[in-house]
Amino acid sequence: MGGSVSGLRRDVVMAGKRFPWVWVESVPWATGTVLTRGTVDGLPLLTWGRAPREKLATRRQLRARGLRPGGADPVAVLYVKHRASGRRNFASLYLVSAAKPVRPMTPARWAALDKANRARRSRRYTQYRHAA
Repeated sequence: MGGSVSGLRRDVVMAGKRFPWVWVESVPWATGTVLTRGTVDGLPLLTWGRAPREKLATRRQLRARGLRPGGADPVAVLYVKHRASGRRNFASLYLVSAAKPVRPMTPARWAALDKANRARRSRRYTQYRHAA
């Protein structure tokens, strides 16, 4: 069931390793076969634009929706290469259906966050003052 995919490159080269297009039979977010770039650390590798946004999300995307992974392991890895800089980025993808709501901030958590931010700001100020 391999074959070529129209409009898509044949291989992705990362750190000297090629990731050709591969059909994967069983993935947690879909039934049937899914086109991936192989596997990385045992997880399916997806390129930008190939991950279903309604079913998979990164940590930041989950947070924007008011969700968190909730201890769930990633189900896939997203690969993005920036054309201008040539940088390669990898991001873990989590199932949106398995995500849990973000825990509300308690007064104790607000106080701890405020204390940490004040300490960080005062440390930065002293670093700049001594550098000048």
